[in-house]
Amino acid sequence: MSIAVFAILAIVLLVLGVPIAATFALSSIAFILSNGIAPAIVMQRLFAGLDSVALLCIPFFILAGDIMASGGIAQRLVNLVKRLVGNISGGLAMVTIVSCTFFAAVTGSGVACCAALGAILIPYMVQERYDRTFATAVTAAGSTLGPIIPPSITLVMYGQMTGTSISSLYKIGVPAGIYVAVIFAVISYVICRKNHYGPKRLQPHTEAQVPVTPEEKRKNRREILNSLWALGTPIIILGGIFGGLATPTEASILAVVYSLIVSLFIYRELKLKDLPRVFGNAVKGTARVMFIIAAANIFAWILTYLRIPDMIVSAMLGVTTNKVLLLLMVNVLLLVLGMLMDSGAIMYITVPMFLPLLKTLGVDLLHFGIVMVVNMCVGIITPPFGTVLFTGSAVGGVPMLKLAKKLLPYIIAMIAFVIVLTFVPGLVMWIA
Repeated sequence: MSIAVFAILAIVLLVLGVPIAATFALSSIAFILSNGIAPAIVMQRLFAGLDSVALLCIPFFILAGDIMASGGIAQRLVNLVKRLVGNISGGLAMVTIVSCTFFAAVTGSGVACCAALGAILIPYMVQERYDRTFATAVTAAGSTLGPIIPPSITLVMYGQMTGTSISSLYKIGVPAGIYVAVIFAVISYVICRKNHYGPKRLQPHTEAQVPVTPEEKRKNRREILNSLWALGTPIIILGGIFGGLATPTEASILAVVYSLIVSLFIYRELKLKDLPRVFGNAVKGTARVMFIIAAANIFAWILTYLRIPDMIVSAMLGVTTNKVLLLLMVNVLLLVLGMLMDSGAIMYITVPMFLPLLKTLGVDLLHFGIVMVVNMCVGIITPPFGTVLFTGSAVGGVPMLKLAKKLLPYIIAMIAFVIVLTFVPGLVMWIA
């Protein structure tokens, strides 16, 4: 089987709607069998893709996120942020962004963040006179923080593939995520002011605030105190990793234990009979991620076997040797791929391609890691195959194209941030 046939087979499978991971596995197996390569290489590469201690934290972070969503922790994080900033113009939009930031600091997944918080926040926003499509767009945009802020699963994959420190990647992921959150909050505020979105407490034209009653003040204080337990999970993860007290894997296990204790014995919203369902969901989520990693590893091996990374580097260097232009070309390629496939799959295909080029250009792999992840986060909310875009459309009950239009300001802002981040490493590297 030639390179062209291999590529055409993969494209045909994608067009037919075959899942990305299955496409990688089937096209790779077909290539191996048709070219006389020992079939045993399939199993070897499958297991080689998963044989890494760094990947152990993924199932625990997924489980911690499922426990939070089912045990009332996610709801109380939302309540806490809502009590702090919800009563201003566009406050609930900013509540959504901040809540996604907190939830991202536990799950590391954009899809999980959108599914869990969308079910809570979108009805809130619609009730408070927000347009449903805009409410869904804010939730989807905020969910892109999942792969950026620790414990990002995508950063774990990148660190495992390139040999860079996952703890260092997590450190630079924090300021990057905060920058994106602030940008999104500003955009949301401007849109809400323009369209008079906001809580019923504010009058549509004068925005004169109705006084808060003493009973409401007492209720606010009680809810804030009750929500403080929910902050423990992100504090354990970020504090443990950044304080050097725990590795990412150890922090993920601590997060699971803490979330279980709070959900079962403090909030008491999670029952023992619910645990099989929660653990089952985590197992399914882990299996999906691991299958993508394993299948993409075979696909990446085929690309290396065919020397495609070397061809791409030679082709790009043949066009220009200018470092700025080459990095722009890499970013454009990542942006296009992000619209078509899962970020984990992109990582396992493109990192082997880009490594020789990055080393030739003298690019810091730590810095490029966060640039790559932020870039791919643009793709997950961009048509035609953005995973968070699809999730948001389903959770919010709005057409995908309408949702994509509402997401346009966030997409443009994020692309601009990627370009700035690419050429101003000091934005994040100061903390490494």
